[in-house]
Amino acid sequence: MGLINLLENEYDLYGVEWKQEPHLIMTDFGEKRLRYWTDEERLKWHMKWRDESAKGSGAVPDRMIRTRDGEIAVFDGKHWISLHDSADTPFGCEEVERWGQFIGHLLLASIKASHENHECKVTESVFDFDSCLAQSEKYMEGNFKCINTSIYEARQRLKFAEALKRKVRKPVLPILEKDISISNGKRIFHFLFYQGGDSWPEKGYLPIRKFLFEWLSHTSPLSLRMLLTEVNKVFPLNGEHGLLLLAEITVPWELRDCLILLDNENLEKMIEGMQKYEATWEEHRIFLKTVTQWFDENRRKVAL
Repeated sequence: MGLINLLENEYDLYGVEWKQEPHLIMTDFGEKRLRYWTDEERLKWHMKWRDESAKGSGAVPDRMIRTRDGEIAVFDGKHWISLHDSADTPFGCEEVERWGQFIGHLLLASIKASHENHECKVTESVFDFDSCLAQSEKYMEGNFKCINTSIYEARQRLKFAEALKRKVRKPVLPILEKDISISNGKRIFHFLFYQGGDSWPEKGYLPIRKFLFEWLSHTSPLSLRMLLTEVNKVFPLNGEHGLLLLAEITVPWELRDCLILLDNENLEKMIEGMQKYEATWEEHRIFLKTVTQWFDENRRKVAL
């Protein structure tokens, strides 16, 4: 049986045809997206986070459409194949409240997932400062101010991040989808429709850190502070989870990315790389300052 026939039979669809093989089809219920899974446990984890993060949220994740027998996917002999609604219109960053609700409920579901037993493989990124230091050594002799400054700041930030983590006796870290991005937010009428991915989940706040930086890159420091305020209404950040998020944002992950920009093949490329290095480092400095200011202001409000 061909894939189209399999989908028609299992999902009670009619007139199914490819729009963009192998991921998009047209059906009598509109455009649908296919995802292919080689690991059943990863499929089940992604099903669960979509279901859980939708509860109470003003956003709608692209949950697995159930077959006529209530299954979350069909098996074609090689893959499990899940069916999802699809949308093309970007949601954008204007409706901060919607995004804040979604991120807040996503974190609630992710902390719950961290408490539960699960069989799915979970990755965890670890910042390697020694590797960055070794990579920067060949540029240190040139006495480039931006590199010397960033290495010093990175070392101080790591100390501060570790101090924040030590304040949490038994840290519980969220288990999140690895790539959370503004570009995955689509609009269906007035709803935020979030198209999830299919990668292995990641433990920790790094995916949220990346999202918050992306938000700042698309908007402004004021908008980022407003977003954090909306997240805080759903997922309180004035306790241990806030400390762990701030610690992750303090870790100088961008140092690795900055060093990759450098190229000492010739003078022209070296100058261009240094300019990008300085710009990237400054963008993340503003990011850290904005988030830190929000946490400071929020703590003062709580104290009052």
